[in-house]
Amino acid sequence: MRTLLCVALGAAACAPGEKSHAAAGGPAQKYAGTFDGRSYRSASDTGTPFRLIAAVGSDGTLRGTLWFRDIAGPPIPVRARQLSDTGLVDEIGPYHSPTANRDVVTTTAGKLRGDSLNGTFEMRPPGGGTLIMRGAFRSKRVAP
Repeated sequence: MRTLLCVALGAAACAPGEKSHAAAGGPAQKYAGTFDGRSYRSASDTGTPFRLIAAVGSDGTLRGTLWFRDIAGPPIPVRARQLSDTGLVDEIGPYHSPTANRDVVTTTAGKLRGDSLNGTFEMRPPGGGTLIMRGAFRSKRVAP
């Protein structure tokens, strides 16, 4: 789980009251689907492949799960903290990062353009504190 991103982005086990609620057809619906991508620690990094699966719950919140494709491990919950028609901020974890060799929480900020969800991430200890790692991610919506 080198560089957790995503997105991503976004699989989101959102709690009630967070800013990720949307009416049917609202911003949350735009982020529903399956996204395959890679997270990058630097420009020379070949990237860590991931898959994000997200859906809108009956309460209008975005819910989903993130997996690293080349690393065995449990699914990682993602909570949407903010979303709009073009942007999404997620909190991912906590989870154990093999890259950092410690438990972490990752915050991502992504932009949705067509079927691409791309952005940046920052990894920190679960209780907050000093930045452990930052990087970027790129993903594309795929058929389930």
